[in-house]
Amino acid sequence: MNTQLLEHKDLLHKKEVLAQIKIQLKENFIGLDQVIDEVMNLVGAWYLFPDAQLRPTVINLWGLTGSGKTALIKKLVELLAHEKLFAMFDMGEFESDSASWFKNILTNDLEYFHEKPGIICLDEFQFARTIGKNGDELGKDKLRVIWDLLDSGKISYIPGGHSYYIGRVEALFFRIQKAMERGVILSNGIITHNEDIFLQIFYGFYFEDESRGGTPLTKEYFLSNDFTEGLYYLNSGNDLSRELIKDKLAKASFEDIVLMVEDGLKTRIATKQMDLTQCLIFVLGNLDEAYYMSYSINPDISADDLHKATQKITIAHIKEALQKRFRNEQIARLGNNHVIYKSFSKSHFVLFIKNELERVKQFVSHRFGFTVNFDNSVIDIIYNEGVFPAQGTRPVLTTIKNLVECFISKIVVEMMEKQLTVATVDWAFKEEYFLIKFKDSEGEILHSFKDEVVLKTEKLRQTSNLDIQAHTAVHEAGHGVLATLTLRLLPSVIVSKSASNSCDGFCMVTQPEDLVTRETIRSNIIISLGGYVAEKMIFGLHNTSSGVEGDIQDATAEANKAIKQYAMGKDPVLVALESGDNENAFFHHEQYVDEAMQLIKACEIEAFEILSRNKLLLLKIAEYLTVHPRMEEETIGAFVKQYSVEEWVRKEGFKNKKHYFDFHQSIKSQLQELETALVL
Repeated sequence: MNTQLLEHKDLLHKKEVLAQIKIQLKENFIGLDQVIDEVMNLVGAWYLFPDAQLRPTVINLWGLTGSGKTALIKKLVELLAHEKLFAMFDMGEFESDSASWFKNILTNDLEYFHEKPGIICLDEFQFARTIGKNGDELGKDKLRVIWDLLDSGKISYIPGGHSYYIGRVEALFFRIQKAMERGVILSNGIITHNEDIFLQIFYGFYFEDESRGGTPLTKEYFLSNDFTEGLYYLNSGNDLSRELIKDKLAKASFEDIVLMVEDGLKTRIATKQMDLTQCLIFVLGNLDEAYYMSYSINPDISADDLHKATQKITIAHIKEALQKRFRNEQIARLGNNHVIYKSFSKSHFVLFIKNELERVKQFVSHRFGFTVNFDNSVIDIIYNEGVFPAQGTRPVLTTIKNLVECFISKIVVEMMEKQLTVATVDWAFKEEYFLIKFKDSEGEILHSFKDEVVLKTEKLRQTSNLDIQAHTAVHEAGHGVLATLTLRLLPSVIVSKSASNSCDGFCMVTQPEDLVTRETIRSNIIISLGGYVAEKMIFGLHNTSSGVEGDIQDATAEANKAIKQYAMGKDPVLVALESGDNENAFFHHEQYVDEAMQLIKACEIEAFEILSRNKLLLLKIAEYLTVHPRMEEETIGAFVKQYSVEEWVRKEGFKNKKHYFDFHQSIKSQLQELETALVL
């Protein structure tokens, strides 16, 4: 058989392997079909022709915590049977000065990868940031090897034990530079100025021995045995005695020490170059700047709403987020292969829970010989107790362990104590209790018992004070009614008793897609004032609560932006505080404050008028939310249709969010009018 035919068969076999791996990954990971398709498409060229690469294939995976990034890569490596040529690095371990060792660790671990198709995973990559939170450079040149790896795939390094002193030299130069910048002076080997700053900067530093031979750090450190011995061994290729080194140090400044160390470096063995161009490199990270919703740990936020929000994240959002952590040339080295994870929808979480319960069932059947039938009520309580949408699957796994896995032993003990021959166990949840029924092979009930379940999240949703929940219910109903009747879009949920400590309740308002207009910003101000206006209308001004604070801030901010930035005031100009930094803005004065105030007052009046006309709707929703912790979109819609007095609700109905504005239709109709007029 000729070589070309063999290569063709090998290629077809590899394509089939990739196809099977894609299927297996989709079976293992719920809700990641699109991610898996993208990853496998990008992996394909590397897997088929790794030796044709001029530089490594870099694939970036970004998502919320617990979304399955690391697990997916590990499973892919396993299915490719590539464990021997796989290395994973947690970049969180190299945030501090230990990062100076990263090059040594990387080259020692990957020496076997030289000119081979290895797989490298750089996990928690957000911690490798080179730009601080204030936009300042962090100076993490100690991680520059990473950027060489991502760019060319070729790394120059010092092999073997020589790397020890190279690492110490990097740490030394870094500290000397900082000391000189802060005015520390070294004269005749002794610190003569700003000794405290020197001790602070060199705290923890050593050259030869981590304990410095038991000698504390002092202003005479460069004359110490630790430093002279380190310099002696660094200069092992030069004919420098210890005595000569000590004499030189006794006359040295910082500049002299740098020159002595550089001379020592020249005696080190020649560098080698590691060729990793055939490698596949995965960069994994959580970008809070793109996934702004990651800051919320409220379990009552709708998983579906969060899923929709993450669907809007694009490569442009990712690159903007990366700019807050990395320099532009570094972002360029990451390339354009950015795979963007979406958060789990409710159906994804439910399917994940069912799969985990199926795993429990298989374990119990194999270990104890009976079948467990989980009622849907068990799935519901796991979801309600364990799902924090912005935190992925990890809290769900913990909840299943605590509620289900740990309860298996109670079932087994009960069965043994009663000496039952059990074929199936029916497992349900009702009113804070697990209900367990033991059945024989004929389906007859042999025994049953119930056991109280200790709930944490779900307990927080229970009404502890009816009056407080009623007050919150009116407040949130005000937001919900005004959102519906101004935007003509239904809120996805209204919550009056949340499991979050950060808020008693909230209203998830559905906004029109991607565009702010005068109409929508005015609606936003009216909606923001809805809680305050509803409280004042139902309970009186003297009983409005501190809960309106955030809403008032939002309304004020929106009104100010409307007048000063969005040209909704008398003058279509940009308004700013008097400053020399913005030459293109008109300076702020009382006229614009008055206009913003007038806009807020007009919106308050409109909010009051809408709620007054629809007071029955407001009270009906508030009544429901007083005894129920949340009201879903379908129920909200039913209440609005039944109790609202607005004619459009029954005649025109709600707007379509995707075609909210119909601007394209406006263009078409006006063109048609003009073209018809021209013909006539």
